[in-house]
Amino acid sequence: MSEQVSARRSFPGWLFVVVPMLFAALLVGGVAIAVRSSGDDDGAAEDIAGPAAELPAVVEAADDLAASSPDPIELGSQYGEIAAAYATLTDDVAFSEQFERLPDAEAELLGRSLGAIQGQLSPTAIGGARTDEDRAADIVYALGLARGTVQSLDPDASPREQALAVLPFSVQDLVGFDDLAEQFATGDLRALAAAIDTKESGESGATGALTDAGAAEVISSIAFLIGERLPTGDSAGGDYAALFNNAYSAALPL
Repeated sequence: MSEQVSARRSFPGWLFVVVPMLFAALLVGGVAIAVRSSGDDDGAAEDIAGPAAELPAVVEAADDLAASSPDPIELGSQYGEIAAAYATLTDDVAFSEQFERLPDAEAELLGRSLGAIQGQLSPTAIGGARTDEDRAADIVYALGLARGTVQSLDPDASPREQALAVLPFSVQDLVGFDDLAEQFATGDLRALAAAIDTKESGESGATGALTDAGAAEVISSIAFLIGERLPTGDSAGGDYAALFNNAYSAALPL
């Protein structure tokens, strides 16, 4: 009996205080890391994609264009990459090997998918199904699609040149456009959308450069940019611009 008591008393008393404290600290630290990590992931997904990423036209376009997800910047980059290829891949076989379609079929797919996205991002007033509650998030999505497209199509252009190439003319007229262009290139797109709504026009002084159909307006500007860059009937390869524009127009709401 005395030996058992002696054995129990051989453990230092501080162990019974320090060890539980260490376990508690590890537990609290692990929970904090998990919360921060979860918060960062959720915020990034919400800021970039929004509900527009779940639209059937967006999901279908991502699948058809071989983008790995409906993320707007990634999907826009695919639009820009394909549009740029018309100037570099002059051989139809090389083009089809890279994109799995001949140039004429790919031009029609670009137009058809972009027109469908614009149609599904349009409000009810112009034949779509989006409401006032969708407007802000849809504009953020469209700005991401525009960023991805122009940065893939014109990677060496300055932020101002990229913004001038793809943003609607009403946005280009805003006071402080150069700052908006910098934000468009690298900044938070949700903050950019809010700034576009509050900035004044340099010509009229009015605010609200993007209407209730703001997302559709941005998509329309993307379509204009791509249509301008595709080869026309004057080129040896064919009038891919006309194929794109016709398919795009046919996919828009009536």
